[in-house]
Amino acid sequence: MLKKIILIILSASILIGAVCAAPSASAEEVAETGATEFGIDRKYLIAGEPIAVNNPQGSELRFYVADEEVARDSFTPSADHYEKWITVKAYSGEKVVDEDSVYFSKLPVLYINTDDGKAITSKDDYKTGDIYIQSNTAVSDVIYDGSMNIKGRGNSTWRWQKKPYRIKLDKKTDLFGMGKNKNWVLLANYLDECMMRSDTGFRISEELGLTTMSSVWTDVVLNGKYVGNYQLCEQIRIDDDRVDVFDWEDEAESVASAVSKAEKKKGNNLDKGELEDHLKENLSWITEGSFEFGGSVYVVEDYYDPEDDISGGYLFEMSDEYDELSKFLTEAGLKVMIKSPEYLSTNTEMMDYVMKYLQWFENAYRSEDGYTDTDDGRVHYSKLADIDSMVEYWLVMEIMGNEDAIKKSRYAYKDIGGLLTFGPVWDFDWGCASIVVGTSAENWKITLGNNKQNFYKDFADDPLFIAKATEKYWQIRPFLESLIAEGGILDNNVEYLLESGLADHEVWDRSERWGEEARGFIKDADDFITYLRKRIVWLDEQFETDDALLKSTYTKLSAAPYVRGVDDLAITLTNAAPDTADHAPADGVVEADSDVAVNMNVKKSGTTSVSVYVNGLFYRSIPCGVGAVPFKVDGGLLYGEENKKNVISFIGKNSSGNTTCRNFVTVIRTGSAAEYILGDTDGNGDIETVDATFVQRSIANVETPFTQAQLMRGDADQNGTLEIIDVTAIQYFLCQFKIDLPIGQLVT
Repeated sequence: MLKKIILIILSASILIGAVCAAPSASAEEVAETGATEFGIDRKYLIAGEPIAVNNPQGSELRFYVADEEVARDSFTPSADHYEKWITVKAYSGEKVVDEDSVYFSKLPVLYINTDDGKAITSKDDYKTGDIYIQSNTAVSDVIYDGSMNIKGRGNSTWRWQKKPYRIKLDKKTDLFGMGKNKNWVLLANYLDECMMRSDTGFRISEELGLTTMSSVWTDVVLNGKYVGNYQLCEQIRIDDDRVDVFDWEDEAESVASAVSKAEKKKGNNLDKGELEDHLKENLSWITEGSFEFGGSVYVVEDYYDPEDDISGGYLFEMSDEYDELSKFLTEAGLKVMIKSPEYLSTNTEMMDYVMKYLQWFENAYRSEDGYTDTDDGRVHYSKLADIDSMVEYWLVMEIMGNEDAIKKSRYAYKDIGGLLTFGPVWDFDWGCASIVVGTSAENWKITLGNNKQNFYKDFADDPLFIAKATEKYWQIRPFLESLIAEGGILDNNVEYLLESGLADHEVWDRSERWGEEARGFIKDADDFITYLRKRIVWLDEQFETDDALLKSTYTKLSAAPYVRGVDDLAITLTNAAPDTADHAPADGVVEADSDVAVNMNVKKSGTTSVSVYVNGLFYRSIPCGVGAVPFKVDGGLLYGEENKKNVISFIGKNSSGNTTCRNFVTVIRTGSAAEYILGDTDGNGDIETVDATFVQRSIANVETPFTQAQLMRGDADQNGTLEIIDVTAIQYFLCQFKIDLPIGQLVT
C-alpha cells in the first residue's frame, strides 16, 4: 500500500505549498452564483469536468492555479489540482475587472465565514456567520448556502492547536443524506493523523446494529483560509435521525406553543421563545402539571395533552469530565451525566427515577447472578438494559483498542417504556495505534483496567455476556476482514484521503508537538492499518471459544469474578448433538421443539442446592448433595431463533448460602420453531377444554404426553411461564368472553 501511495504522489505532482490561503483577496469571499453576477458556480466541482463560470458581461476569462495561469476561456481541473486554489479572472483588455476563487478538492469543501472575520475562540459563545457547502459529486441544488452559528467543542481535543467546532445551521438541512437537522459537529482529528479512526469505529458500530452517528470527510476553508481536513458529523443528541427517543425538550416547545397560542386569543401575548426557554430550564411542570410564568400559573392540561410517563426520554454520558448541569455518582463511583434533557435536575422526581434506575442496573451487573432488588422485585440486568447493545458497544471499543473508552465519552439512552441501551459510540482518537497510545496490538485495552469508571470488567464476568460476545464477534468477522484486506475499505480510504491528508499535515505539522515521533498522514495510516490487522489476529485467538474468552477477560478487579468450576460441577447435555461451528461452538444442539435434557454431577462437597438460570433468568433451584442429578430445562425458555446461542448457568450453594461452585453450558436450536395456535396446548388444531386441563396438569407437575416446550403452546399471556392465568384465559376464550390476549392466533 505504501508503494502505491508514493506512486500516486509522484504521478499527481502535488504541490502543497499554496494550500493555506487563497492567492488573492477575493478568494476570501464566497461568490454569488446567480446569473447576473460574476463568479464560479461552486455547487459542485469534479476532476474531469469544466469549471462553470457565471460571466454575464462575456469577459475574457483566464484561469490560475496557485497564481500561475493555466488556461483561458475554460478550464477542466484534473487530479493534479487537488488541494489547490483555482482562480478565474475576468479581463477587459489587460485589466482585471472581476475575479473569484475556489478550493479544489476530491472531498466536499465547507466555506465558513464568521461575521466578524475572526477565529472561533470560545466553547461557550456562538459566533454568527454563514456557510456554503461545495459538493464533490454532481448535485442539482446547492447542499447548503445560508446562515449558521459556530463555536468550539470538545474537552481535551479543544486544547490542541487544530480546533474542533460545533455548528448550528439556520434551518434543518439534510447534509449528504445524514437526515435533516440543524446541529452538526466538525471533528478535527488532531491526534488521528490519518483521520480514519472515528470513521472506522462508526462503521463497525453500524455493522453491529448500534445507533451510530454518520459522518463525511471534508476540507474546510475558514474566513478565506484553508484550515485542514475535518470530519463533518452528526451531533449526538435526541432527534428522529439521531438518538430516536422521546424528547422532553421538544415537549417543552409543544407546551409553550400551545399555551402562547391559546393565551394570544385571550389578549395575553406571551413571548413564545422566552416561555420555551423557561420550560426547558425548569422541568418541574412535567410531573407537577403546572408552571408559573410572568406572575401567572398555567395548568398544562388546560392547553395540551402532555406525556406523563417519565420512564424514558433520556440521553446519558458516562465520562470522567463530569461537567454537565445534571449529573450524579453511582454507589460504585460511576460518573453519570444527563445530556438530555439538560436541566433534568430541576425535576426532583425525574432525577430520582434515573438515579434509581441506573443504580439498579449497576447493582445487577455487579452481582454474582446478575440480579438485584428493585421496586418490582428481583430483576436481572437484561431486564434493565439491552444486553445486545452492551456486548456490541464493548466489542467496538476493544476491536478499536480505544483506551479512552475506559473512562470517557460512553453514551447510553432510554426511551419511554424501554431498556437502557448503549450507544452511540464516540471519540476514537485515543486508541488504535494513535500517536498517544503506541502501536502494541495485543492485550485488552479497556476490559481489565483498574478504574472506577470501567464497567466493562463487570460486564465480562458473566457467561451470558461472554457467549453473546463470541457469537457477535464471529458474525461480524467477515466485515472486519473487508476493512483490513489488501485493497479493502481502509486501503481505499487512504487513497481517497491522500491529497487532503497531505495538505492537512502541511497546515498542522504534528512534529511541532511530538518532534520526530510525529508520523504524518502516510505513516500514521500505515501504522493504523497494520495495528488493526495484528489486533484482529490477536482477537481471533481470544474469541475462539467461550471458555477462552472467559479466561482471557478474567480479573480479580471485577465485583464478582467468575471462576468456571468444571471439576466441581460437571454438566452434560444428554439429548444434544454436537455443534459443528468453526468458531466458538455451543456445547450442544437440540431440536426446535424439544426440552434440554441435563445431567448435573455435583462434586463439590458441602453443596446443598444448585440454582439454574436460562439466558440469565432464574429457572429453578434444585436441592441436592454430591452426586448426579438429571433434569430437563423447559425448551420454551430458549431463544426462538435458529442457531442462536443459549446459556444455561448453574450456581451451587451450601447451607449457609455461600457459593460453592459455578458452571454453564451453551445450547442452540436447530431448525425454526414451528407455528402454532396460541392456546392449542395439545397441538391438534383446535382450542378445547382439554387444552386448559393440560396447562393445569403442567402447573401441578402431573405428567402429560407432551414436552414442556410443546406445552408452552398454552402460554396464553406469552410470559414464558405456565400459570393459572393461562388456564383462565383459555376458559374465557371457550366461553367467548372478551380477553385482551391473542388466543386462537398463529404464533411462532
